[in-house]
Amino acid sequence: MSKFRTRLRQTAQGARGRSIGFASTASTETHSQLLIVAITDDPSAVPGLIEAGAGSIITTNLDALQALVDAAGDIPVGIRHDATTTADAERIIAAGADFIAFDHTQTHAEALLEPDLGRVLLLEREMSEEELRTLAAMQLDALIVAPPAQPLLVSDQLALRRVVELAAAPLVVPAAEAPSTSTLHAWRNAGTMAVLVPGNPDLVRSAITAAAAVPTPRQPRDERGGIAIVPTLTGDSGDFDDDDF
Repeated sequence: MSKFRTRLRQTAQGARGRSIGFASTASTETHSQLLIVAITDDPSAVPGLIEAGAGSIITTNLDALQALVDAAGDIPVGIRHDATTTADAERIIAAGADFIAFDHTQTHAEALLEPDLGRVLLLEREMSEEELRTLAAMQLDALIVAPPAQPLLVSDQLALRRVVELAAAPLVVPAAEAPSTSTLHAWRNAGTMAVLVPGNPDLVRSAITAAAAVPTPRQPRDERGGIAIVPTLTGDSGDFDDDDF
């Protein structure tokens, strides 16, 4: 299991107020409803982003990956590499990446055979129900979706929930600026578990603060003993099922 997947599970559990034993470098995530992922290609920026509270780092630069991994320590580092070949995957694994964000229409199937490399799929187009159910068999860590419409309509929220429930994976949402608490609350209730923000420490801190203010989900009355895959649509009941991702 990738460290990124573990962080998503811990974030879901921490949102319920459980004791989850975070390392001191990730203590700011303990009370956060969402994991904040910082985007950077600059290894020298990594310590400041981690200090600001980033729970993960992602890059698009394969040449910088090894240095980013070295700078991040225990913080999971991933790479967005849309069209990954087997040779690319060998370099990514050798550099110590924890996960890869890939385009399934361009990436070689053999490139995803390493069991310990987390898999995050780039979902940039609408998929049919059959296609989304097929994705569930891949046991993805998460799905990166296009930035949701603002303001988020109930119909938009329903569409995102449909993706989460059929693909059995939480969402990662890109944000150019730090979203407000109400926006994060709506995204969380739509199935979002992580937010991608540009690699600016002030932006990371603002996103962490907003995420920490999102209300904790209430326990649903009919809970089956685990955690529901997504919270209720507009309220605060339910949470993610860590067994489902």
